Amino acid sequence: MKLLKISAILISMMLLSLPANAKYKFSVLTQVDTSNTFWQGIKRGMDDACETLDVDCQLVFNQENGNLQMQLTNLEALVEQGIDGISLVIVEDNMFDEAVQKAVDAGIPVITTNVDDSEGAAGNARLAFVGQDLFQAGYELGKELSKQFPDGDTHVLLGLSAPGQSWAEARIGGVRKFMEEYKAANPGKKVTWDTIDSGLDTSVTGQRICAYVQGHPETTAYFDAGFWGAGAGNCLRDLGYKPNELLMGMFDLVDIVMDEMDEGYVHLTIDQQPYLQGYLPILQMYLMKEFGLSAWDVNTGKAFVYPSDVSVVRKYIEMGVR
Repeated sequence: MKLLKISAILISMMLLSLPANAKYKFSVLTQVDTSNTFWQGIKRGMDDACETLDVDCQLVFNQENGNLQMQLTNLEALVEQGIDGISLVIVEDNMFDEAVQKAVDAGIPVITTNVDDSEGAAGNARLAFVGQDLFQAGYELGKELSKQFPDGDTHVLLGLSAPGQSWAEARIGGVRKFMEEYKAANPGKKVTWDTIDSGLDTSVTGQRICAYVQGHPETTAYFDAGFWGAGAGNCLRDLGYKPNELLMGMFDLVDIVMDEMDEGYVHLTIDQQPYLQGYLPILQMYLMKEFGLSAWDVNTGKAFVYPSDVSVVRKYIEMGVR
């Protein structure tokens, strides 16, 4: 209880610190802490939108990574303070329903970004979603990397980064759906797969992948629900794996993924364009408050990035826009 009170106080202090003459004040709420490098792209998008529109914004990170109760407390505090608009990540379908409904009833627009309620508008009163079609992206990841599968039997490891969280379940569910179709389309070969709790830390995830492939040297490919699978590069090299010996596909354009693509240990990643996930909710909330427009859903995409693309996209990563 003490931690929750402290969180609410911090929200109040942040709001008070914004300039008094600001026309609108918007907040983006995430469930991660500041160590998550992916979210820097969302922050850059938010910052650019706020500068362009001359509004005040804050990205509220969690003090404890993945603490959904803390995220909910932050949301409730913002609603009580009367913020002008909220962009929110929803990774658990039921926890935020009441608070979001209260915000919308109070005239505060709420737009989900990055991860939505798995039932969309049917499951939560949020007004729109800006982000990737997670299940479809997982399916496409599996389909695209399968073009590099060697002849013969195929065994795949699926890394469920956060069991129970909707984004991870959806992405890996999409890969699993493709593998089922791949198996049916290749009756002459043995096609199998396993799923593990791969974790949300590059070092931990790497260790879990390497421990698995040591016991299952027949593994053809690894699919990660996020970018943490790139952490396997170091231990794979320690195990004597050569580049391209284990295929790996994952998500996002973070430095470790780009580095392991250069080394030959990551073969495909999908860019969901986090810059847009930060920029567009702010733009929508501004237009809603300023002109009475309605919110709209945006699929921020599933752009494939291969090792041959690294030299091109690195400059945009350094700019914080990809």
